Amino acid sequence: MPYSRAVTNIVETGEDFRALLRHLSRRFEDLGAGAPEIDDILLRWAGALPDEGPDPGWQGLADQLLDALDAPSAGPAQPAPLGDEPPVSSPEELRVLLLALAADFARDRAWTQDRPAQGLWAGDGGGWASGSMAQFLESWEAWLDGSLGRPPAFPDVPPIEPVTWASVAWQLGAARVYE
Repeated sequence: MPYSRAVTNIVETGEDFRALLRHLSRRFEDLGAGAPEIDDILLRWAGALPDEGPDPGWQGLADQLLDALDAPSAGPAQPAPLGDEPPVSSPEELRVLLLALAADFARDRAWTQDRPAQGLWAGDGGGWASGSMAQFLESWEAWLDGSLGRPPAFPDVPPIEPVTWASVAWQLGAARVYE
């Protein structure tokens, strides 16, 4: 599913990025069961990140996401719980977070699939609000819709804009649980 680099040339603002997320969510929804899993995309993103670089901004974030979508499949992550990941202030630290999120999603997926197989109620699922990439992108977009242009809700949360490595980390963490 190659993505056009021309798309990112129009991503200059948070609203532009939200539009990209809506577009990508629809494309993943159209793929249905053939769509890549969240952990695969997070692993691809981790593999495509530069070792160093300035804060990404909206256009750089769009480029990173599209590069991850265009990268070859990384396959499923090894399940592991999300730990106390260090604060993110660089591409390398974002890579660590992406790998941890991928492993946590794999753990969550295994948990939700295992419960019904054991005859147990799975409830509303595990710690992830989204079970598919389409839903994850939709949650990310919805969280941005409620957060852009507003001050951070908590003192330890960085502002969304300008888009820094730290604000990307917060966006991903919020999208993980936002419904």
